Amino acid sequence: MTSLLTNISAMTALTTLKSINTNLDATSNRVSTGQRVSTASDNAAYWSIATTVRTDNASLSAVKDSLGLGSSAVDTAYNGLNSVLADLQNMRAKLQTALQPGVDRAKVQTEIKAIQDKMKATADSSTSSGQNWLSVDSSPSNTAYQATQNVVAGFSRSTSGTVSFSMIGVDVNAVKLYDVNSSSITTAATAGQVFGTTSLTGTTAFRPADATVANRGTADFSGTNEVAFSLSLGDGSTATITLNSSTMASAAANLARVTTTEFLNAINNQISADTTATPLAGKVTASLDASGRLTFTSTAKGSGTDAQVTVQNVAASGSNALIDVGFGTGTAGTDARTGKGSAAGTAVGKGILDTVDSTTGYSVGGVGVSSTAIDISGLVGTSGDTTLRNIITQVEKAIAKVTDAGTKLGASKTQIDGQKTFVDSLMKANDRTIGILVDADIEEESTKLKALQTQQQLAVQALSIANSGSQNVLSLFR
Repeated sequence: MTSLLTNISAMTALTTLKSINTNLDATSNRVSTGQRVSTASDNAAYWSIATTVRTDNASLSAVKDSLGLGSSAVDTAYNGLNSVLADLQNMRAKLQTALQPGVDRAKVQTEIKAIQDKMKATADSSTSSGQNWLSVDSSPSNTAYQATQNVVAGFSRSTSGTVSFSMIGVDVNAVKLYDVNSSSITTAATAGQVFGTTSLTGTTAFRPADATVANRGTADFSGTNEVAFSLSLGDGSTATITLNSSTMASAAANLARVTTTEFLNAINNQISADTTATPLAGKVTASLDASGRLTFTSTAKGSGTDAQVTVQNVAASGSNALIDVGFGTGTAGTDARTGKGSAAGTAVGKGILDTVDSTTGYSVGGVGVSSTAIDISGLVGTSGDTTLRNIITQVEKAIAKVTDAGTKLGASKTQIDGQKTFVDSLMKANDRTIGILVDADIEEESTKLKALQTQQQLAVQALSIANSGSQNVLSLFR
């Protein structure tokens, strides 16, 4: 049936044409933008994930910039340290020259002064992005100073959405050469130590010249042979250590040939097992020093007699009493030997080069005419030579410290560069993730576009044919 009011064929052709046009628009958009998901309506889940990853990449880009600035600051400080290190080596050579008889030390001092000025200028100019890590002002009033400079090295987002940043810290206090501010440095105390007079294996107890080679370097604790001495600490703790066949039984495999290791174990076993009113357990240990001497070390580190340990002979029984283990062979109560550690203290420190050495009264990097600047022009005679040698030693220490500072900066540089490489690779991985989610397959989309354009032309022709049907009906009324 043909109707003048309802053209079903035209309606069907129009619906098909609209559908084709919609698909054609979507495909054209993908071809022109290169994305199959460009808005949330295209695919809400993919669009959301891609947007988050893009945000992460923007943050990583900022981190990469921060690492670049940090790397530049480390490079600047490192180059400054290298230059100063060369100057210190040159200064050491000048000072060593000044030790030679007949050298005009006043002229050498002029060269040293020039080297000091150059080192200070190098440190002052080692600035990157407004940061100077070699010449600082750590005064409390200088709020811009940071003892540790943190470089943003990365960021992470938890499942709850909380963002945290990781840092690479550079210890400025460990690399600074000059500091306007003087700070108090705590000097660690040392424990009390007392040493034997000779190597343990060289004492008569350990038979160094025994006719039997296998006996040499070992002690005979079989029978009635015995060693006895008292240990006293500054806090009043005291105990008598007795080594014989009974007390050595658990430590030695062969009582006739006790090694130095077994001997030490037996002593420390008695110290640990001491249950007297003033026990030594945990307060003193026996060991051998680098020369093989019997050594007793206290754990106390304080002033007065706190860090003190005393070894004293006591009566030993047996026809062949083995008293001599490096602490004398006198009678009981004699040959006492005491070792005392240093107390903790404080010293005034600045940078590596402007801290005044307590021995020489000079600072390696002192500049200008001041009481702290190295001045060898007036050093004469034996005392002058001694002071000059102390100054050379001071410069050697400064070289070691600057070298150590360069090592630390080098390690920080390696860490920063490694993080830069990682961040760069992470950004590329994120780009690939975004591409997988939202990028269009251009080959597929261009093929589809050509097919849709053909379908559009056919749909237009079909709609034209459907609309011409009513015109054919009119011819019936002519």
